[in-house]
Amino acid sequence: MQGTVECTRCHAHMESGWVPDNTHSGLQQENWSPGEPQPSFWTGLKVEKKNIVIPVTTFRCPNCGYLESYAIPQSQNGVLVSGKSSSQRQLAAVLIALGLMALLIAFGVVFLIRAR
Repeated sequence: MQGTVECTRCHAHMESGWVPDNTHSGLQQENWSPGEPQPSFWTGLKVEKKNIVIPVTTFRCPNCGYLESYAIPQSQNGVLVSGKSSSQRQLAAVLIALGLMALLIAFGVVFLIRAR
């Protein structure tokens, strides 16, 4: 976000930052997504419009501690950049875990067949 943001409560200049989103894959930047959250068995929440996920920038007042968040699309060289949703990262983690479990089961079957 360009320029300075003034605190609506005490009128001090606010500092830019971000709120960490703690996921299974570690800390991520918080994202905004349109619509209502829909539960998902595998990932916690579904993201219906994955191309409209926008990173959230949060401003903090150093005097009173007031937080104000903005979801402003960021662009690089004129191309709109959207953030990845945490549910996309969770889905990738679940798929990797399932693949590793399938691999371990396959190795176990091979060793059981060789043991006979």
